[in-house]
Amino acid sequence: MSASREKKTRQGSTYAQRRNNKAEEKSSRMHVVYGVVGVVIAVLAIALLVWDSGFFQKRTTAVTIDGEDFTPAVVQYYYHNAMTETLYYAQMGMNTGFDSSVDPKDQVKDEESGTTWYDYFLDQGLTSLTQVTMLNHAAEKEGYTLPAAGQAYVDASIEQTAQSVRASGYSSLEHYLRTNFGSYMTEKLYKEILTAQTIATYYQQDHQDNLTYSDEELEAYYQENKNNLDTFNYSVFTVQASIETTTTDEEGNSVDLTDEEKQAAFDTAKAQAQATAQEIQNKLAAGSDAADLAEEYSDKLYSSTVHQSQMGSSFSSSSYAEWLYDAARQAGETTIVENDQSDSYVFNYYVVQIDSRTRDESATADVRHVLVSAGSNPTDEQFAQAEEKAQSLLDSWKSGSADEESFAVMAVQNTADRGSQSSGGLYTGVSRYDGFIEDFTNWCLDSSRQPGDTGLVKNTGSSTQGWHIMYFVGWNDPAWKVTAKNALASEATNEWAEGLYGDVEAQQGSGIQYVK
Repeated sequence: MSASREKKTRQGSTYAQRRNNKAEEKSSRMHVVYGVVGVVIAVLAIALLVWDSGFFQKRTTAVTIDGEDFTPAVVQYYYHNAMTETLYYAQMGMNTGFDSSVDPKDQVKDEESGTTWYDYFLDQGLTSLTQVTMLNHAAEKEGYTLPAAGQAYVDASIEQTAQSVRASGYSSLEHYLRTNFGSYMTEKLYKEILTAQTIATYYQQDHQDNLTYSDEELEAYYQENKNNLDTFNYSVFTVQASIETTTTDEEGNSVDLTDEEKQAAFDTAKAQAQATAQEIQNKLAAGSDAADLAEEYSDKLYSSTVHQSQMGSSFSSSSYAEWLYDAARQAGETTIVENDQSDSYVFNYYVVQIDSRTRDESATADVRHVLVSAGSNPTDEQFAQAEEKAQSLLDSWKSGSADEESFAVMAVQNTADRGSQSSGGLYTGVSRYDGFIEDFTNWCLDSSRQPGDTGLVKNTGSSTQGWHIMYFVGWNDPAWKVTAKNALASEATNEWAEGLYGDVEAQQGSGIQYVK
């Protein structure tokens, strides 16, 4: 090969090589680009999945209260509770104006302000959260810790909820929580929320229980409120005039009476009722016993209660309260009080006789109890089973520390009385007028009672029957003093609590958008 040709060949090879190298470089660069794009797409896909999972949203701050941040899940819990309360009122027959089938954000609650139901529920929820938070902060500063009964109440509440939701068709407690409180809610967070609420309740009650008042302060309160605090023994007969506003024609059809016919019938009914009321009053004044008259006139009375004892506060809204409250009343006096509901063609005549008015100096007691349920209409066998369980629980408690604190824990964990569960079965200032079943009251007020006494009491008189495991805490003040102290302490505690959270504002953060 000639030198010139060899040179051309080398030149051709070099060109081809350079071209191939460029192609390879381009291909390599494309691989890098595609690789980078692939990584970006993968990252975006992962980010989208993470976003859809709520990972970021549930970690945002929905509100800040007194320096403490709260996630959307916590606010959602309180929002949901506010809405549930409105739904409950609607179920009870109240016209709330809220339509549960429409998004709360699309429903205006107040036309003038433009406030939606969403705004209302959120505001109510944040108010509750603020109260709980500030009470917790105050408790922490004071070094207050939740007692054993309080922690037991948290645990029992969670377990009772878990059992209830499983019976309602939910696969688990977690399923129920996410369905009702949003996808960000967890069992762990739910327990934290319940614990905070329980601390707030216990701490506030502890504050109230530790307030003390002098005899002079209690006497001054009594003098200003004796109408509510005194005990009245009296009888009342209700004679009612009312009419049917329709009649039946010859063919059996319902026909409305004319206004003239209604009024004529109503006037006749009123005259008859008034005559009956006057007869009863005359016989009472002549010395007849109220119980005998209640039986004699039973077919003409709408209702009657004879020789009943009640605190004045219990009938303060009745038509005859003012007459009974009059300090000039004397034992045996009678009156007829009218209650006009003519718009509904109803007119009541109350025949009232006062037997006595006293300041209740009777003893009161503080007790704890555990109600072991036998059911609403139990058989003898069910009563026996409940008694056996009650005795077993009592024996088990006695084998331990057998003190008030451990009894309170037992009450929280086992009682069927939901009204006293959170307080460890505690009832303070039990008096003969509190409306407990007779055997329960008699056990509490037995003059031989000593602190630490226990026993079993059968309950056949309430909606949930069974056996009460009783624990006597101790004797309290006379009934009127207990009522006066409770009123003063309640008012003072409300003012104290208002001072903790009244001026505190929940600062909304970006996470509030995830509350819905």
